[in-house]
Amino acid sequence: MFRALILGAALFAASSAFANDPLPTAIDCYQTATNSKDINAYMACFAEDAVMIDVGRTFEGQDAIRTWALREVIKGGDSFRHREILEAGDGYAKTEVNWATWVVHYFYWWDKDGKITKMSLQYAD
Repeated sequence: MFRALILGAALFAASSAFANDPLPTAIDCYQTATNSKDINAYMACFAEDAVMIDVGRTFEGQDAIRTWALREVIKGGDSFRHREILEAGDGYAKTEVNWATWVVHYFYWWDKDGKITKMSLQYAD
């Protein structure tokens, strides 16, 4: 029993290791701009040639991302809540977020300037 408690505590600590760390610039920009419902601030988070994958649909470049975001993101932006970073690497993170009534995984890739170069939005497992 004691071993199970120790193992459970270790697994919990590992899974929430990123929870208290400051968000990378790209993720903080995305969260702030989405919640503010400001399309210009939202687009400032992305590199010019960024790619957005939304559950199988791909939008390439800022014009396509802007059109999609105005239609599907900005209106309900205030329902976006970052929960935790599940994986992180150099210029990459997989996060868990609340979007509207769903728990979803957002995958971010960003450049040296903190601009999102690719993003993939997927339903959580």
